[in-house]
Amino acid sequence: MIIRNGQFKRLLITVAVIAAVGIGAFVLYRKFAGVAVSVTTAEQGPVVQAFYSTGTVQPEREYPIKSNTAGILTEVKVDKGVRVKKGDVLAVVSDPALQFAVDKAKAELNEKVQRADEKTSPVLMEYASKITTAQELLVIAERETKRVQDTIAMNASSQSDLDVALDRLKRVWMESESLKSQKDAKKLELQREVDVAKAALSTAQWNLDQQTLHAPIDAVVLDRPTAVGTRVAINEQMMRVADVTPEKLVMRAAVDEEDVTKVRVGQTVRMSLYAFEGEILSGKVSQIYDQADAERRTFEVEVTLDEPKQSLQPGMTGELVFVLSQKEIATVLPSQALQKSQDKEWIYIVKGGSLKRVEPKVGLRSIERIEILDGVSQGDWVILTPMGNPSDGQRVRITERMDPKIAAGLNKPPPASDTFKGFQ
Repeated sequence: MIIRNGQFKRLLITVAVIAAVGIGAFVLYRKFAGVAVSVTTAEQGPVVQAFYSTGTVQPEREYPIKSNTAGILTEVKVDKGVRVKKGDVLAVVSDPALQFAVDKAKAELNEKVQRADEKTSPVLMEYASKITTAQELLVIAERETKRVQDTIAMNASSQSDLDVALDRLKRVWMESESLKSQKDAKKLELQREVDVAKAALSTAQWNLDQQTLHAPIDAVVLDRPTAVGTRVAINEQMMRVADVTPEKLVMRAAVDEEDVTKVRVGQTVRMSLYAFEGEILSGKVSQIYDQADAERRTFEVEVTLDEPKQSLQPGMTGELVFVLSQKEIATVLPSQALQKSQDKEWIYIVKGGSLKRVEPKVGLRSIERIEILDGVSQGDWVILTPMGNPSDGQRVRITERMDPKIAAGLNKPPPASDTFKGFQ
C-alpha cells in the first residue's frame, strides 16, 4: 500500500493524540486512584503524659470581716482595693447598750472597791468599831480578874468570885476573836465582789471594743464594704481582705473525679494564664482537698507557683496541665494517628502510594500526642484520618500533608484558650 505524504502526517497526528490521551489518563489515574487521605510525619521531640484542668488564681487565705455585735454601721474607714496594715481600723458598728453596760460595770466596780477599802467601807468600819469595843471590854475583864485574884490573896473574895470573873474574861475574849474572824471573812467576800466587778467591766469593755473592726493582717480589701448606716446582725459579713502579694497567691484547680487519683503533693504542674498569652508558668501541687464539689463533681487542688510573676493578680484564670510522666526526646505522633479496635492498636503508613499497616509499640500517651517506641521511624508519612480496616497495599492518594504540631493541637480538649502547647 502506498501512503501519501498527507496521509502519513494524519497518521502521525492520530498516534500522537492517542498517546497523549493515554499518558493523561495514566497521570489522572495515578493522581485520583485510591482513597483520599491526610497524613503527617513522625518527629523527634519532648513528650508529656498529663491531664488537663482549669483553675483560678486566689489568695492563700481570705479573711471575712464580720460584725461581732448587732448594731448600726456608723463608720467605714476603707473601700474596695485599699491596702491596709495589720491592726488598722476598718469599720465601727455602734450599739448604745454596750456603752451602757460598760458605764454600769464601772459604777458597780467603784462601789465594790469602796466597800472593800477599810478607810471607806461602812461594813468594815462597823466591824472595826465592834472589835475596838470588845478589846476595851477585854481590858476591863482582865483588870476585874486581876482584882479578884488580889482580894483572894487577902481572903477578901471567894473562889466563886474568881470563877465568875474568869468566865466573863473568856466570853469577852471569844467575842473579840469572833469579830476579828468575821471581819476577815467579810474582807474576803468584799474582795471577791471587787474581782467579779473587775471581770464584769473587762467583759463589758471587750464587748464594746468589738464594735471596732480591725485588719487581721497586712492585706487588700477585696470587695465593696457594706454602706454606712446599715443595721447589721451578729456575724454578718461586711467585707473581705486578703494578702494578694504574688508570693501569697496560689492557683486553685477544679480536677475531675476520674483524674483526682492521679494527683499527688509535689507533682509538677504547667499553667497557661489567659492574661499572659504565650507564657507557660510552672508550679507544684501543695494541697489536695478531700471534699468534692457536690454539683460539679470536681475536687479542689491547690498549686503553688515556682516563680510567681509580679503582675499576678487574684481572679486570673487559665489552664493547668498535671504532668504524670515526660521525656525530653522521643519519636512522637499526633494521638489520632493511632487507631484502635477492642484490644488491638495500629497505624497506617503511606509508602509509594500504598498503605502499610503496622502495630507499633506505644510508650507515653497524652490527649495530644503519643510516644512511638517501635514500628514507626522519623519522617514516615502516617495517616491521620480513620480508615476502618483496609488491607495492606491498598492504593491511597494524599490530599493534605499536615504539620505534626498543628495535627496534635486538634486533639486538645475544648478550652477557653489555646495558649498552652504541651509538647513544644
